[in-house]
Amino acid sequence: MAEEPAQKDVPAHPRRHRRLVVGALTAAILMACGGWLYHTLVTPAVPASVTEEPETALMDLRQVMAAHPRYAELTQLREERQALELELEDLQAQQPPELTVQPPAVESKPFDDSVWQKNAQTVIGGRSELAREQKALREQYRQEHEAEYTARRDALDAEYRNTILNLQLKLDNRDVMRLSAQSVAELEQQLTQVKQERGERQWQMYQAWQQEINAYVQSVMGPKLAAWRQSAEQAKARQQSEALARQTAAQARDTAAMDSQMDASRRLQDQLVKRQALQAKQDACNALEAHILNDIAGRAAKLAILHHYTLVLVTPVRPVHLYVPTVIPSVETEEHYEDLIGVTTTDVTEEMIAEMQSL
Repeated sequence: MAEEPAQKDVPAHPRRHRRLVVGALTAAILMACGGWLYHTLVTPAVPASVTEEPETALMDLRQVMAAHPRYAELTQLREERQALELELEDLQAQQPPELTVQPPAVESKPFDDSVWQKNAQTVIGGRSELAREQKALREQYRQEHEAEYTARRDALDAEYRNTILNLQLKLDNRDVMRLSAQSVAELEQQLTQVKQERGERQWQMYQAWQQEINAYVQSVMGPKLAAWRQSAEQAKARQQSEALARQTAAQARDTAAMDSQMDASRRLQDQLVKRQALQAKQDACNALEAHILNDIAGRAAKLAILHHYTLVLVTPVRPVHLYVPTVIPSVETEEHYEDLIGVTTTDVTEEMIAEMQSL
């Protein structure tokens, strides 16, 4: 039988190399498992971010109004109203009503005309200075106490806001709520009564505010005006005594003086016509602006229902009396805008612009 070849010995160096490789892989696997267990069991999980849906919306009223189809018409009306105001101011500046000289009898006209010519500069200058002081005093008092008046006015508006909003929502959703014609009529009548009551109270508050300002101005300017009138009367009396001696020579001025009175009458008539035109233009502006604001309120209520908003705010904020149809002429109603900023609100200006463009 042939002898089997002897088995060769395996060198020790390759065996150690394999053991080192196996050990390194095992250590790497254990470290990876340990890191995973630490991240899973020890490190706390980051809570998922919770997003809260805003309940209040905010819109830029100027942009929304500008997107209304009839805003260009409102702008044109406002420009025409401003032009009428400037024309009326020019007419009033030509002949102050307090200084109008009444037409005298023929025999006393030279006397009165002479008195006017000599005393006109003093009377006009003093009265103009008092008028400027009175206007500045009125503006100062208004600025110092307007915040208190605004707070009272806003509190009054807040009394009616929820009631009007609820009634308007019911009317806007009459089909969804399946309201009968009688129920709709009752809701509309109730809404009209609430708005009328709010408007009357706002107007009464505004009238009281103006009376408060007038009372303060009168308390300060009353003695000064009385002194001015007394001084004017004294100056007039002196001029009368001097003019009596020249009454015969002043007869030639009668015709020119009467023409001046006729011109003054024409100016007064022009002022009356301008005032009537201005009031008509103001009424047209108020009506159109109320129409635009009603459209905006209706579409805002629609978005509030769709997106579940509890309140839709507008910026800039405008005074309450500007929304009242029975407002006095714009000479006394300067608009004051206040920007409104919301932290947890959502901006629906673009959506409202789209709603206006779809009217």
